[in-house]
Amino acid sequence: MRLHRVIAIIVRHSYEARRSMDRVTDTVFWPVIDVLLWGFMTLYLAKRGEPRIGAIGFLLGGAILWGLFRSFQRDMAIGFLGEVWSHNFVGLFSTPLSITEYMAGLVVINLAKALAGMIIAGLAAWMFYVYNIFPALPLLIPYVGVLLIFGLAVGIFVTALMVRYTTRLQSLTWTVTGILVPFSCVFYPITALPAGLRPVALMLPTTQAFEGMREALAMGTISGQRLALGFALDAAYLALALGAFIYLFRAAAARGLLVKIG
Repeated sequence: MRLHRVIAIIVRHSYEARRSMDRVTDTVFWPVIDVLLWGFMTLYLAKRGEPRIGAIGFLLGGAILWGLFRSFQRDMAIGFLGEVWSHNFVGLFSTPLSITEYMAGLVVINLAKALAGMIIAGLAAWMFYVYNIFPALPLLIPYVGVLLIFGLAVGIFVTALMVRYTTRLQSLTWTVTGILVPFSCVFYPITALPAGLRPVALMLPTTQAFEGMREALAMGTISGQRLALGFALDAAYLALALGAFIYLFRAAAARGLLVKIG
């Protein structure tokens, strides 16, 4: 892997992020909207005297961290789509650039964008609802790591499907998080799910992260069990995603599909 090629990918996508209104909106606008929506819900519950102690923090903290996961997963796939939409895919890989260098550059730039969105969402929660998540970040950073690794795995898998089956599946870029959110226990504990769905939820790293987040905010401690299970599931899903990407990329190259999508 050559560092200058990775840096070139970072620079290329940073220019696009600054000059594209769609990228600015995804990074800044939607995280703030999520915080505002859930903030209004917490105000409504507070007026009715219904929220338990810490429930407001659970809702706003969940909205902020879910926005981080969704942004990172989505932008990993959109980075690939951007090359396809600009008809740059074939030209990009006709150079000495390797797929590993390309993916490394995407990870760095999209991680920076996702963290920027999380910080902006945190500032919005502080400004509008006097909820400050930043003092709790040292406890939440391990769970952020769980979310980011799973977001990377999902982004790589969605990209692999688009490489093999072309942009017919590009809608998965935006819809896959919608499929995952009911089972990820972002805004409610796993006990709120029907008994038949709980095994599905327990197989998701996101569930372990958000259950751990609530424990951290409520008790000020990190659950080693949830963290270990979250990272173990991350490792399994990331290995599956990378294996699928390598297999589908080679299959697409063998069938000449890389030329068609680029």
